[in-house]
Order: sequence, then C-alpha cells, then structure tokens
Amino acid sequence: MSIFISIASYRDPELVRTIKSAIDNAAYPEELYFSVVLQEFEKFEPDLSWVPRMSLLKMHPRDARGAGFARAQAMKAFDSQDYYLQIDSHTMFEKHWDIKAIDQLKKAQDIAKNNKIILSYFPPPFYVEQNKTISIVKNSKTQPPYPTKQKPKLTKRNEWTAERIEFSDRKMSMPEQSTTVLAGFLFTIGSIVEEVPYDPEISFFGEELCFAVRAWTRGWDIYSPSVIIAYHFYTREGYSKIWKDRNIRKVSWKELEDISKAKQKRILCGVEEGIFGVGSYRHLKAYEKMTGIDFKKMYNHSSDTIVFGQRN
Repeated sequence: MSIFISIASYRDPELVRTIKSAIDNAAYPEELYFSVVLQEFEKFEPDLSWVPRMSLLKMHPRDARGAGFARAQAMKAFDSQDYYLQIDSHTMFEKHWDIKAIDQLKKAQDIAKNNKIILSYFPPPFYVEQNKTISIVKNSKTQPPYPTKQKPKLTKRNEWTAERIEFSDRKMSMPEQSTTVLAGFLFTIGSIVEEVPYDPEISFFGEELCFAVRAWTRGWDIYSPSVIIAYHFYTREGYSKIWKDRNIRKVSWKELEDISKAKQKRILCGVEEGIFGVGSYRHLKAYEKMTGIDFKKMYNHSSDTIVFGQRN
C-alpha cells in the first residue's frame, strides 16, 4: 500500500509541519514516499534531512512557473507506488488518514464499478494562530468543517475554479461523485501518473478543471470522500504567493497566465492534441452535458476572452 506524496511548496513555512503531520498520523508511515518541489531562497530553506524516502527538487523562486509546473516536476519522481496523493504544502492530516483514504477510494471503486477513481475534495479548514499553533475551524460559512463535493465554476475574473456542493446523502455514509478535482487534495491509484501527467504550462487557476477533463475523458471518475482525511489552510494572509512576488521571477505572472489561459482554451475546446489534450475513451461533449457547460460557447473565438451568460 505504498503512497507517493506530491508536494509543491512555494516559500511556505508550513511545509515541515505538513510533512510531519503526514508521517505522524499515518497508520503505516513506512509506506510513504515524498516528492517535494521546494521553491525557496537558499537562506530560508528548511532542514528536510530527517524526512525518509524523499525526492527533493530545490528551485529558486525566480525560476518558479506556477503550481502546474511544480506539480509536473514532482510527478517525475514517481516510482511505481500503489497510490498517488497530491497535496498543498499547508495541509494537516487526520489520524490514520492513509487507511481512511484507501477505504474511501475502494468504496468509490465499488460504487462506480471502475478501478480508475480520483478521490478529491475541499478539505475542511484549519488556521495558524499568531503563536503558530493549529486550530481546526468549526464555524466558517464559506469553508464548511465537513466534507463537500465540488463542481466547476467560472469566477467574475474569468478564472476556472471550483465551488462546493452538499452531499445528496445528509448522513454522508458513502463517497459521492463530483465533476471536477481539487488540486490541494487528490488521491488515486498510481497509474494516474502515466495516463494523466500534470500539465506544466497551466500556472494556477484552471489546473483543476483541465486535469479533471483530461482524466474523465480517459475513463477516470471523480468522487469526494465522505469522511475527513485532511485539513487545508485557506487564504493564508501574510504568506508569500507566487503571483504577488512580481520582482522575483524571470518571467512575469501575466506572461505565465497568458500561456496558461491559452492552453486551457485549447484543452477545453477540444483543440489540444496528445497527452495534454482530452482523451478518447469518453467524449468531451459528454462531460459538458454532465456539467451543463458548453466550453465553445463560453469562449469568444476571436480572442481568449470568455463570454458570460451562455451556459446551458
């Protein structure tokens, strides 16, 4: 039951705590294999020499090109582990999270009668107090402290993301199907790495929807777990963000986003070919019907602008 854990970390002081949480709360810590992409200034690099079974790629922040690029680099260290887990570097874990994740994945496989399942969701929130201790958030209206499902969402800024939706079963007794993934928690079988490798050109917004479309059209179903497996540190006011570090990178964030949005358009309109385009097992039109989104109608073909008010 070996688990490959992909962590892309951009100047994140929570990285060490995230790795410790994964190890300390696993039922079988000896089965964990870490792949960390550390995007940090040398003088601020944390000591990770204590982490067992880890591949570490160090990258100066000036060379950072967004989450998609970093996750693609982390995937390269995969070495035939049974399971693949992708998390952000600000994640906390429940006790015996590894057993819970595998159990939920197997239940979803049984429900879907499909071995190719991606387990993904918005993890409930935690917060880092001023004294650096952790608090589990219980009363947030925007970030529920319980599992939810997700579907694609287009923001007012023309950026693809996801929104939470409630489980149809209020008792949340079993995992339920979702229509997109959350990049901050993605658990599945190891063959995902070969079939749906991460696209290094998609910088941040849109990475989840494009990954979901590419996976779903290749026969992968997406489910959300009905139990809490991990927690996520949302917002992170005062923490470094790649899009805010304007004077550090060799390439501007606008240039990266322009490349990313052009790639997203090609994927979602079925133009992109090859491994980073849609698959042939299921048709893109079937995904659009499932989600109620007509991508070609939403994109203005004379530019990369998205046209609003044209959803089915």
